[in-house]
Formats: sequence, C-alpha cells, structure tokens
Amino acid sequence: MNEKIRDFFKQNIGYFIVALVSIVYIATAFITVDETGKTIGEIIADTAVVFFLGLFINRVFDLQGMMNGDRDERVQMAIVTHGETVVKISPYIDRLDEWCKLKNEENLKVQRTRVLASEGMRYEDYFNEDGSAKDFIPDEEKLKNKTLRKTEKARIRCFKKALHLKLTPITAGALTSEGGKKQDPYNFGRTKGQYETQTSVRDIITKICIAGIFGYYGVRLIQDFNYATLIWNGLQVVIFLIMGCIKMYNSFMFVTGEYRTRIVNKTNNLEMFHNYIQSLPKEEVKTEVEDEQ
Repeated sequence: MNEKIRDFFKQNIGYFIVALVSIVYIATAFITVDETGKTIGEIIADTAVVFFLGLFINRVFDLQGMMNGDRDERVQMAIVTHGETVVKISPYIDRLDEWCKLKNEENLKVQRTRVLASEGMRYEDYFNEDGSAKDFIPDEEKLKNKTLRKTEKARIRCFKKALHLKLTPITAGALTSEGGKKQDPYNFGRTKGQYETQTSVRDIITKICIAGIFGYYGVRLIQDFNYATLIWNGLQVVIFLIMGCIKMYNSFMFVTGEYRTRIVNKTNNLEMFHNYIQSLPKEEVKTEVEDEQ
C-alpha cells in the first residue's frame, strides 16, 4: 500500500507542487491592490516576482506533461519496438552506413526530381546518375525576349534550387540511438532537448507580458482582510494555471505525437534495412558472428 502511495505521489508530484505554490501565493491576499505611482525599480521588482511564479508553474506543468507522455503505452511500445529492432539488425550493423549512403542518394534524387517537376523540367536533363550536375547553360536568346525571359529565369532558379537542395542525411547513429518534414523524410523531428529550448523562449516572452501587467500595480499592507485582494491574487494564479495546463497538454501531445513518430520512423527505416539485407544473396551477407568464427 505504501509503495502505491509513493508511486502515486511520484507520478503526480507536479500537481502537488503547483497546488502548494498556488496556495502560498493566494495567501498573500492579506494586502490590498492599489495604483501607487511606483518607481521603475519597484515595478521591475514586483514584475520579477510574478514573472518567476508564472515561469515556475509553467515549467512544472511542462515536465508533468512530459512524464505523462513518457508513460503513455504508445510511446513505451514505440521505444521497446525500436530497441528490439536495433538488436535484430545488430549482426549486420557494419552494412548500415553503406545502406544509409544509398538511401541518401535515392532521397536526394527523388526530392530534386520533385523540385524540377514543378517547372516541367526532367531530372535526366540536368543531373547525372551519380547525382552530379550536368553543364547548365542559360538560354541567352530567351533572356533577351520579353515574353520568354520570365520562363527562362524561373528555369534557372529551379535548377539552382535543386542543385543546392539541403536535406537531413540519414545516418547509422541517428537510426540506432536517441536524435520530419514531408520534403525531408530523414529529418526525424525534434529531440526533447530541442523541444524544451524552443518552447522555453516562447514561455519567457509570454510571462514577461503578463508579469508586466500585474507588476504595474502596487500593494500596501492593510489591517482588515480584503476579498477583492483575494480575488485579484486568485485571478493571477488561475491565469497561470490555465496556461500551465495548456502547456502540459502540449508537452503530452509532443511526446505522444511528434516524439513517438520520430522513434517509429527510425524503427521503420531499420526494418527497411533489415529487409534489404534479407533480399541480398546469402553469400553476400556476412554477419559479425560469422566473421569472428
């Protein structure tokens, strides 16, 4: 029974912390709110208190959302399946870099073909089989013609775009360890660290704005309890709690959505590699175990 209580507390510690901090802050209702004509320094000080309170609540909810997402069965299953797949392909791990290089070349050709097709251009007319560019000569006659100039410039831009196309390369390390876009299928998405960094900036900006609004108002001690003050402090906490809940939901959706898809995509590519190995003639496939024997 005690173990269940500890697990319950551990899994929901974020809620308890936020509730405790919120109660303590609401307890400051024994002061009254008034517009006092504060100095810049005083406004900054009061703004900082509200800012850090909001930031703290948001970060705790963020972590709670991550924890909830990590416990989701879909995420757990994706992680387990990925680990099992890594073990399955481990005897052929020395061939993975070679396969990744092949897939990178294929992907570059496919994406370049799509770019060129948008202007009615054929891949074979501008690139060799090895991916190197053929000699590109702009049509000077068309460039001089007012009617055809626009079309020729579009062709030149399209070729340059295809030539300098930047795609995320698939690597053995990325597939087998922890690190997508429609036109960039080997970009598996953000890591948890990248997600945290990007969302933290947005959180700080939002909290500064809200803290500035509340920080403009001053407080002074009073003898009698003031329900208006209680409502005012409660309003601030409610706003932060609502934003925190939204943050927790977004974090949960990130882990169960984008992050899980990232792991699934890596697993799918490892399965493709395994199928590729299985399709090769047996005499071409040497495993590490066989080499040691």
